[in-house]
Amino acid sequence: MQLDDLFANLHQLPSVPKVAQDLIQQFDNPNTSIEAVARNIACDPVISARVLRLANSARFRGARESTSVEDAALRLGFNTLRTLVLASAFTSAFKLQAGFDLRAFWYHSFLVASISRLLAKQVGADVETAFTCGMLHDIGELLIQTGAPQLADRLGDGATSSPGRAATETLQPGFGYPEVGAELARRWQLPKVLQDAIAYQARPLQAPNGNTLPYVVAQSVALAQALQDKGGDIGLALESVKGPLSDNMGRAALCKSLPGAIETAKIFVEMV
Repeated sequence: MQLDDLFANLHQLPSVPKVAQDLIQQFDNPNTSIEAVARNIACDPVISARVLRLANSARFRGARESTSVEDAALRLGFNTLRTLVLASAFTSAFKLQAGFDLRAFWYHSFLVASISRLLAKQVGADVETAFTCGMLHDIGELLIQTGAPQLADRLGDGATSSPGRAATETLQPGFGYPEVGAELARRWQLPKVLQDAIAYQARPLQAPNGNTLPYVVAQSVALAQALQDKGGDIGLALESVKGPLSDNMGRAALCKSLPGAIETAKIFVEMV
């Protein structure tokens, strides 16, 4: 089976809602205002409800309750709003399958995304693009689990994989979860930089055009795995990440910022 054959045999290709696609383009436009974004968000009741819910949560709630999308958007700020809109768009594209822990999957994805943002800052890469790459790094596994579970069954019992598995499992000769995820990103017409970060996460040094984001994603997956293995102990997790993926990893800064990254992952998995 070739990659094109796999996609041809999927029961249904997940789609990102049109309003979400428009919002993604808006976020990438340097001339976009938060007021213009809020007007677009108001066209989607699901995303609007999530924006209001987050703005009125304990973390963001001010002296009064936000009752409009524009007010909630201003309270959250551009970057948090962007993260929530992207999370809503991509999580809503996939339907829950029996036996697959979708919540655990998205928590891991948001954790990798939050760590990617921290590591991207350390190497001078775009932090919000890094977050998106981290959030979508394992999208290939999710597509297989929800669209072709018979393939997933060959690899285990259908439960959520260990975080590092996406980069190493081979579904068919010549491709695995990263290649499936990259092809889905291409069909969604996502930027090439995102496609490459997903495709090359298992071999980041082979990424074309000097793209550093596959390396950032690979580091983030390794650290997220270490956090899971060490029961959330940040110090032990940082100590356990060895080899090339530990290069350029500012451990002192990460020790201070990882609690916030973990909290961010928890918040966003609750929102979606």
